[in-house]
Amino acid sequence: MKILFIGDISGRPGRETIKSVLPEVQNNIQPDLIIANCENAAGGRGITKETLNELQGSGIDYFTSGEHVWGIRQFRDDLYDSELPIVRPYNYEQTDTLPGKGFDVLDLGSKGQIIIGSLIGQTFMREPVRSPFWMFDEMYRELESRDDLDLESTPFILDFHAEATSEKVTLGNYVKDRVSAVLGTHTHVATADNRLMGKTAFVTDVGMVGPLDASLWVEFESVTHNFKYPYKEQFKMAEEGRRVFNSVVVEIEGKEAVSITRFDKVID
Repeated sequence: MKILFIGDISGRPGRETIKSVLPEVQNNIQPDLIIANCENAAGGRGITKETLNELQGSGIDYFTSGEHVWGIRQFRDDLYDSELPIVRPYNYEQTDTLPGKGFDVLDLGSKGQIIIGSLIGQTFMREPVRSPFWMFDEMYRELESRDDLDLESTPFILDFHAEATSEKVTLGNYVKDRVSAVLGTHTHVATADNRLMGKTAFVTDVGMVGPLDASLWVEFESVTHNFKYPYKEQFKMAEEGRRVFNSVVVEIEGKEAVSITRFDKVID
């Protein structure tokens, strides 16, 4: 099985980049499943159902997220729809009472099943979450208890949405051989450390899709102002300049990852 995982899609520039780049990428790579982190897809901080529909129309099959999944009030209600093709981080406090799901099991027909899960980091993050290490064990036990799932042979993709590189690589080592891939998101800066940890593919951060000539997705002018002065300005989405498409391709046999390669593209 070949999985294309796309980094954080950022605002309208990110969605436009997906629409223009993804058809060529699909043709070249021919993935069995396309997953993308979309927590910033609507205005830079948040998601809407309309945004999800637009990105699905551009070819993405399933979505992961992060702390900005709660950014738009209406979408919190949409998350109660269990058929919505998105996971939010599993390890929030009182996770059982929150809308949305922390993992999902997809049936790909003749290609079999695949698990998609999401965790969020604690280090340098402000979210009210429990340890991703303890909560991964809880998630895994929950999956083990399912009668409709052979966990030992089912591919398992885990999005780890975290700030600290040390926390990401340590979690990768902690869960290795239990999941097929640990793919870092959140920082928007693509890393070159893609590798196999035992039977698990790992990368610290996949990167982003959106404005390249910017601070993450924000115009340099407002970011520079906020670094220089104690009185802050609202962030503005960078609309001009080059755009970047960051992704990784993970190849899996059974449950075991056999390769992870970057696919990155810059467009004018």
